[in-house]
Amino acid sequence: MSLAVARLDGLRVKQSRWAYWKTCILSVLILYLYATGFSTNCVLAQSSLQQTTEFSREVNQFRWRSETAWNAHLGQWTVGVSNRFISDAYIQFDQRLRFRDEDRLSFSAMRPLTRRFDATIRGGLDWFGSGRASSQSILFGTQFTPIARLQLETAAGIATDRRPGIVQNGQRMPLRVDTGPAAFVSTIFSPPEIQGYEISFQSKALWQYITPRRIGDLDFLGTVARTFGRARLETRARFSSRRRDTYQVASFLNRNQRRDPESIEATTSDTLNANFLVQAPLVNGFRVLAQADVQLNQRRVRSAKAPQESLIFETNFARQALTGEVTLLYNNDQVDAQLSAEYGAVNERRVLTNQEDLPASEISQKRTLLQQADYDEGVFALSGTLRGDLLPRLSVLFTGSSRIVRHDTPIVNLDDRDEIYHTGTLSFLHQRNRYLSIGLRLYGSYHHTVFLNAERSAENNIQRTLRLRPSMDWTPSSTSRIRLASEVRATYTTDDFPLPGRRSSDQSARELRLESEIDQRLFSDTDLRITASYSDLRLGRLIWDTFTEVPFDTLRTLSTWVRVQSGRQLRGELGWRVFIRSDFDRAVSIVYQLPTDNPMSTLRRITRPGKRWIIQSGPSGALYWTRGQTTLSLNVWANWQRLRYSLYGTLPTLNQDIILTTARKGTRRLIPLVSLSLLWKI
Repeated sequence: MSLAVARLDGLRVKQSRWAYWKTCILSVLILYLYATGFSTNCVLAQSSLQQTTEFSREVNQFRWRSETAWNAHLGQWTVGVSNRFISDAYIQFDQRLRFRDEDRLSFSAMRPLTRRFDATIRGGLDWFGSGRASSQSILFGTQFTPIARLQLETAAGIATDRRPGIVQNGQRMPLRVDTGPAAFVSTIFSPPEIQGYEISFQSKALWQYITPRRIGDLDFLGTVARTFGRARLETRARFSSRRRDTYQVASFLNRNQRRDPESIEATTSDTLNANFLVQAPLVNGFRVLAQADVQLNQRRVRSAKAPQESLIFETNFARQALTGEVTLLYNNDQVDAQLSAEYGAVNERRVLTNQEDLPASEISQKRTLLQQADYDEGVFALSGTLRGDLLPRLSVLFTGSSRIVRHDTPIVNLDDRDEIYHTGTLSFLHQRNRYLSIGLRLYGSYHHTVFLNAERSAENNIQRTLRLRPSMDWTPSSTSRIRLASEVRATYTTDDFPLPGRRSSDQSARELRLESEIDQRLFSDTDLRITASYSDLRLGRLIWDTFTEVPFDTLRTLSTWVRVQSGRQLRGELGWRVFIRSDFDRAVSIVYQLPTDNPMSTLRRITRPGKRWIIQSGPSGALYWTRGQTTLSLNVWANWQRLRYSLYGTLPTLNQDIILTTARKGTRRLIPLVSLSLLWKI
């Protein structure tokens, strides 16, 4: 634990330094605001503060999370600050703590200068503890509003970025700090309707020239919509471009190449998303809905300042996706129906771009490696939904779908396959009276996968599933509620054909599941809640021709949770939870000790098939408090877990009793779980 404590102390030092720099920058910002418009009599005209804090402890993980959002009108300034802090700590096998910390702060301020011009300040401070990386930026600019629905903003400032560089000669990884100018431009345009068309346009661009690297973000978003009586047309398009330069020690294709300390890998990604939607009424309650989606992505990876004697592999990635869907809808007082047809196509390609600078052997090897991830995929699907009231108290719901997928790959990739998938669900709900309702759900599915390459054709399989789920919801009084449900599931997976000389791998899975929930009001502010479930899952080797099976495992699970809740504004909960699971294990390892004076020299290990029980039990508690816009939530669990075994097969005669006793005794451990969250608004 001393190492863990030392690590926590180091974390506090890092966080204190980070908090110091954030405080300095925010202080400069506040002094600037004060010097340009504040007076000693300035008061807070309007302000809002929202703080969310969460802490959780699960098994081997600690997590802290904090989010702060503050908006205020200070004199003539409108200020907004948001901060998000996340810290994860993992307990490793050697009882050491491994931390992963992240803090992201952004702020903005705006003040009117004239009727059409405003002064703006925006910036951000990001810190990533595990990678020893951080970035800061601050920009000063103006916002121009030439007309009521047009807003233009330009800003310029400075940005700095710190992140690990490239290790040379076995030395410690260096930190590179790059600084340079930054610029920001944004546009918001939403004119009034033009001949009935609703139009809006937004764009923003951020560029950081932090020598020798570049960081760029570009976004364009436009929408057009119009209503024609009861019909409507909508079009939405978005284009974004991202560029990130990093000191890349090794990448996918350059793993074995020597890198120069100044080597930079630049990744540029351009994405276009477009959506087209039309909905229109037809006749007698029918409506049609048609939409199309287009997604295009181009990603380029380039390397700069690499040694001349090294081999650098530069690539282009292209992805195109198109989806079209037509839906016919119908509804009246008793029936709702929907029928949809969908078609989709996806294409991915990867290309080596600097082939003229590479040896022929390297070109062939890397090209094959890239082609293994290329594919073309086509999807056609039909789906439908029908809901109706057969009787005044009986409702029926049917949903079904059929989907065909064709996944084509180059010859170097053996994943070339076709798939067909059918599903159907039929549900009945009978409202017997205001106290009792009965439901019945029947579900079936059929999934067939066919690999087109001969090397993988033995993996062709068909999976069939059937589920039957009856349920009952009974509310005998306003203070009592009982819900019972059961489910029977059968899944059969069969190969298209067995290989000669190999046993068939057909399998069956049959499950019986029982569930119950009971809510009972004990006193005016006190409730009793009981939830329980039981599952019996049996796995077997299936003989499809005779529809018989040879069982090889049975997995049983029992879970119960009893809770008492009391209070209104401050509500507490106490309970007890039990979880028991048993299954078969082909290789149970038992470490036992022989009765001698030297315990270290008498440890023995034996492995046998056996049955395993996982038994967890322990108390649970919760506290919920609400006052105004402030909420507090605390959940605590303490699970004592025990693993015990029952061994099968022959055991050494001399140590048989010791082995069986050790297996029955098993192992014990305490698993604490804590979750705390606080939401505070002013």
